[in-house]
Amino acid sequence: MKVTIARTVGIAAAVAGVSLLAAPTASAVPDDLAVDIAVEGNSIVMDVEYDVPGAVVCVLNILPAGGTVPAAVVGPTVVMGEDDGELRATVDPGEYTVQWSCSSMPSFEQWGTAPPLTNGTEDPVTVTVTDTSGPGGGGSSGSPFGS
Repeated sequence: MKVTIARTVGIAAAVAGVSLLAAPTASAVPDDLAVDIAVEGNSIVMDVEYDVPGAVVCVLNILPAGGTVPAAVVGPTVVMGEDDGELRATVDPGEYTVQWSCSSMPSFEQWGTAPPLTNGTEDPVTVTVTDTSGPGGGGSSGSPFGS
């Protein structure tokens, strides 16, 4: 499922040190961020495209359907402007609610679902994982900033 952000809202809390990585930029327009949530094998993947200078800091939160305790949390992960990024979590088979957020740096615009945002720009996505090809429960982003 591809989600192209339709609006921006709110002010994010600053993530220490990340603003040092971002070049000054004007406010992002609605089509500058594209997020795609997909299931690949036994992983839930969030692809992020950010098409302006600067950076976004993204978090992926995966809950068992109807649950309140996350099965996996990935991020924060920095995606540099005019580049693509990926957040990936390996989970056990089942149905999951996918929540996410991205905050631009240095303009602090926010996109994502409610929750984790108070005023989400998108609804959480429900996905079903049926593949059992690997161990479940872990999160991995491939980011040098950790998962």
